[in-house]
Amino acid sequence: MKPAICISGLARSRNFNKNLRCLKAAFPDIPMFFSTWEETKNELSEAHGKGTNYYPEPEIHYNPWTECVIDNPHPKYRVYKDNFIKQGEFMPARGKLLNATKQLIAHAYQLADLPEEYDMIIRTRWDTVVSDKLDFTSYLEQSYNEKMAIGFAIRGDRHIRLDKFKDIDHVYIQEDTDHKWSRDWSYWINDNMIFHRRDMYDCDLVHKLHKEKRLWPAEYGWYQLLSVMDNHHCVYGGAALERFTRA
Repeated sequence: MKPAICISGLARSRNFNKNLRCLKAAFPDIPMFFSTWEETKNELSEAHGKGTNYYPEPEIHYNPWTECVIDNPHPKYRVYKDNFIKQGEFMPARGKLLNATKQLIAHAYQLADLPEEYDMIIRTRWDTVVSDKLDFTSYLEQSYNEKMAIGFAIRGDRHIRLDKFKDIDHVYIQEDTDHKWSRDWSYWINDNMIFHRRDMYDCDLVHKLHKEKRLWPAEYGWYQLLSVMDNHHCVYGGAALERFTRA
């Protein structure tokens, strides 16, 4: 196993130096690769000089919440779809939601250019905070040895402790499923940080699904691309977006 850290998405962060220090502490000696969109090049991305790869920002030609050829079965996906249809241009966070497939395309661009020697991927974002107090070794080895994608995040109403792991039960969620069960495994992969083998992510398939309006957004899209017969796993703790953590 030869892992690489792949950081992609919009180059924005309120304290990227801290994020970088935490990443280096959590994954010492693992090289980092940076990427973002040509159109959003900024002081942060340029600070890495030749270390950042730039890619053309894709044109989003369909609404991934209402116009996918096939809907994701997750009940929350249907809620988003219904809200889009009812609220239209007044949908809260509409612009952000419409761009929710771009992270999947960004990862495809970056992996296509990654040196072939790296066969294990730690995918994260510029604004992701990783715990520097936890040992990720067992999850990294499990992901590689079992060819299993593992996603990390925190959830305000279920688990907000960055420095404590909590494995999420593998329960299929329907609209009437008891709320004691987490909604963050079924047809979904937590995406604040993701472990996966490189050979699990089909970059050509990403672009094909996007072209055909079949690529699902955000966590649903990661599930679509990385889960084989629902063999993925999700974890609370370990990683979180800056805006959900205390400074």
